[in-house]
Amino acid sequence: MTMTAPEPPRPASVWEVIPIARTAWRICDSALTETDASRLVAYVDRNETGTYDVLWLRSPCPTRSRYRDLDELLADLDAADAAGPVSRATRPNSIPHFPPRL
Repeated sequence: MTMTAPEPPRPASVWEVIPIARTAWRICDSALTETDASRLVAYVDRNETGTYDVLWLRSPCPTRSRYRDLDELLADLDAADAAGPVSRATRPNSIPHFPPRL
């Protein structure tokens, strides 16, 4: 007989989506205090085509800046936050260099 443990409850999201206009929001990290400048994570704006454009203000942040909906954006932000900060001490991805064409 096998027994499985029940799914642990999902933690409440730390991201706070605050409307600042009819088609604009800001995303804040609710785990930080109101006086902490790094609390502000991003600005989001819905454009004419219905997609969401994001201006990321801190790291870690996803590599994308355009999303179909806010749920997709927040899921991507959760994944980037879970991956942890990227160290600036590491070398960037190398770009292959080829000799000039003659």
